[in-house]
Amino acid sequence: MSEPITVPVYAMHTEYIRQTEHIFPEHLMPERMKKAARFRFERDRLLCIGAGMLMLRALGIPDESVLNYGPYGKPYAPGYPEFSLSHSGDWVIIAVAPDTVGADLEKPDSAHLSIADSVFTPAELDWMKADPVTRFFRLWTLKESVMKATGLGMDLEPASFDIMPFTRSEPVLLDGRSWYAASGRLEDYTFSVCAACPVTPSLHIIGSQ
Repeated sequence: MSEPITVPVYAMHTEYIRQTEHIFPEHLMPERMKKAARFRFERDRLLCIGAGMLMLRALGIPDESVLNYGPYGKPYAPGYPEFSLSHSGDWVIIAVAPDTVGADLEKPDSAHLSIADSVFTPAELDWMKADPVTRFFRLWTLKESVMKATGLGMDLEPASFDIMPFTRSEPVLLDGRSWYAASGRLEDYTFSVCAACPVTPSLHIIGSQ
């Protein structure tokens, strides 16, 4: 197995976004700003703007005109690093890698445990029993990161593949391709990053809360 690559994961908190949105170059992302303005809740609007801030800052793209979308909606920017966005609660993140990458962030909430039977395999459900909330969200973010990395999103049924190898730092084989993933913590949130080679996430918080 090859040596892990370090995947930077940049994070922004909604309070920092609120404090700095007045200097956000809106003309570089007019469609995103229109999308942000349509959100009913302030936090959702800030997370949308924060995602734009992260793309400009972490990828170095000139504006949103370079963004394209795959057949299942995954964004990419030809000529720039691969990336994956996610948000939950008051945080938005972007993972950046030289090749295909997927990232997911979740704030643990026991209310979500009710869907475990429909999204996890029997082996995953058994592993979850030792620490239901913590392990549910580790499993879920790992699943989501794979679904994003493949570009299939929710078209790849969560219960259709087993991610237990990730808990042993081993790859998961999907459609003849090996995928690797690792998890980390951001305050009390869980995040995971998936790529086609071994990965080590490196968290970078932009600004202060």
